[in-house]
Amino acid sequence: MNLDLIKPKKTLTEIIRSARRWVILAMLLSLHAALVSPLGSEFERAWLLVHFGLFLLWQPFVSTDQELNILAIVLLVAITAVVLYGLAPWMLVAWLAILIGIMGGKVFTQQAARPGRFYVAAVFYLFAILLIWAVPLFLLGISVFPMGLQTVVTFFLPMVLIAMVFLPYRAEDETNAQVFDFFYSLLIFQLVVVLVLGSISAMRVTDNQYFQAVVLTVLAFAMGLFILGVLWGPRAGFGGLRTYFSRYLMSVGMPFELWMRRIAELSETDMSSARFLQHAMNEVATMPWLIGADWKSPDGADSFGDDNKLKSHAASFRIHRLDMTFYSESRLSPAMVLHLRLLAQVVGEFYEGKRREQTLKQNTYIQAVHETGARLTHDIKNLLQSLYALASAGSVEAQKPRPELDRRPPSPYEALLGRQLPQLTKRLQTTLDKLQNPAVNTQGVTMRASEWWAEAVARHVDTGVSFSATGDMNELIPAVLFDTVLENCLENARQKKQREPEIQINVDYHSGPEPTLAITDTGSVITASARADLFRVPIVDSPSGGLGIGLFQAAKQAEQEGYVLRVADTEAGMVRFVLERDGATA
Repeated sequence: MNLDLIKPKKTLTEIIRSARRWVILAMLLSLHAALVSPLGSEFERAWLLVHFGLFLLWQPFVSTDQELNILAIVLLVAITAVVLYGLAPWMLVAWLAILIGIMGGKVFTQQAARPGRFYVAAVFYLFAILLIWAVPLFLLGISVFPMGLQTVVTFFLPMVLIAMVFLPYRAEDETNAQVFDFFYSLLIFQLVVVLVLGSISAMRVTDNQYFQAVVLTVLAFAMGLFILGVLWGPRAGFGGLRTYFSRYLMSVGMPFELWMRRIAELSETDMSSARFLQHAMNEVATMPWLIGADWKSPDGADSFGDDNKLKSHAASFRIHRLDMTFYSESRLSPAMVLHLRLLAQVVGEFYEGKRREQTLKQNTYIQAVHETGARLTHDIKNLLQSLYALASAGSVEAQKPRPELDRRPPSPYEALLGRQLPQLTKRLQTTLDKLQNPAVNTQGVTMRASEWWAEAVARHVDTGVSFSATGDMNELIPAVLFDTVLENCLENARQKKQREPEIQINVDYHSGPEPTLAITDTGSVITASARADLFRVPIVDSPSGGLGIGLFQAAKQAEQEGYVLRVADTEAGMVRFVLERDGATA
């Protein structure tokens, strides 16, 4: 059996959707039959019952596939029974006005592929039967109609409904939950009410002649709408009323221009992207219709508002790498969602611009350092070669056996040279290799921790630095990285000690699966702004006057080796730099 030939059965919702044209026609025909039936008769109530049933199948408020509970069904049946039993003539007029508003909202919907002439014909029929039949008969109690008018209403006006069979109708323009424009529907409903009341008021001018009053009122409305249409979008260079109307809608009671000016002024100041984002969200917090917000960016996450007051009414946006969520006490309207999207877009674009500005500054900074270093490289290489020759000669001379007659103990300076010259020779050789061939990669050069530690302690004997190590010291570590971090941190600590002679400097090494190197001094704290820029951008307010380029390079080298260099403590009397594997806990 070919399973492709077996078509699935349509659901009730799909059947109603495909037959919606005929549901509308049947609904209007049953309404017409009820209106032309004798007032208060059983025929009128029967046709109205059919009309209300068809309206429930067509109505655009609740999806037809939604299941109603027992209470909703009971209330629906009870309301329908009470209305039909106590049916008053004015109720039919009010229902016609409501139905015109609903149908008119379908005419002006923006989701349809093109304006539907089908609904235009339906609205025309409802307007006609309301003004020339329902209002004079049910509201004013007029029993004598102009000659032939009753025949026109009874037999010729339904021809408009029959003509709707041949008008184009696209069911694809409407989803299961039909498109319904509340604003246009309310506007048309008010137009109907004003038109009816205006016709009744105009009867004082026409000696209580209703139909003459209707003609005058319709002509007056047509003239007014024509003038409004001309003023709405004139072609002589004047912006028209739509300019002021759109500006009013876009303001929503909020000084948007002033807010935009403050955000633009913030973007022009020389501040980091994190500080700009914080100041911008503080400006957003001044808006009365927001009770809170939270955001997440590459610079961190933050929020404002009372968590106890935050409700489920939220709107989330993602602009580049900035995630923002805004909270309000009530459900946001589509216009307010558009405003929030605009606010988020403005903040996100300015924030991304700040981040790009920081990146450009950092690249310019590194380029300047690179160009300066490139100019000095040749001279430094020559100096290092001379130093290397002297250190090598001194190291060889120190290793020669001393004569039998010279047995005096070496002086402290000679002892220091004996310890430092081999290490200095090795470091000079490594530096020269990198200068002569920048492509030399020192990444992956490892050494046993015990050997590296012994050399580090030997280099800094009698320098006032306290060394402490724990563990078996048998693991392999990237020696070049550890040397770079140790020398940079010790140099910074020694510079601080020149200003604060009483401080102490400690170097601690913890051996194990996750080796950790910590350099601690008891000096003054690192400022908040300097700590925020450390390892990322030049430091502008360093007490020593340095820019932090050494720590920046050390942090980049640590990242390449799978380590991380961070500031673990920055309190008075405890400033500690820690080098550890990425993801480890110090």
